[in-house]
Amino acid sequence: MTEFLTSHQYALFWALAVLCMVWFFLHNRKRIRAMLLGSVTGLASLIAAHCFGGLIGYAPTLCWTNLAVSAMLGVPGTLLIMAVHFF
Repeated sequence: MTEFLTSHQYALFWALAVLCMVWFFLHNRKRIRAMLLGSVTGLASLIAAHCFGGLIGYAPTLCWTNLAVSAMLGVPGTLLIMAVHFF
């Protein structure tokens, strides 16, 4: 049962993170620019973490899930991917 709750809490956490980013993008004056900049920097940080992650002991894979999280959440998404691995 604890595994079931943990997976729901995990999904809820990611859903709240996405909602926070959507709220930020909607309340920004330059919505499209902010969204594109956040997505590009998130993807760039994921690629950098993939290339240089061996230096810290974890290089996230470039799978569709990680790409989507980094594109939606930006750099914080990449940091969360890495934090989930270490904790």
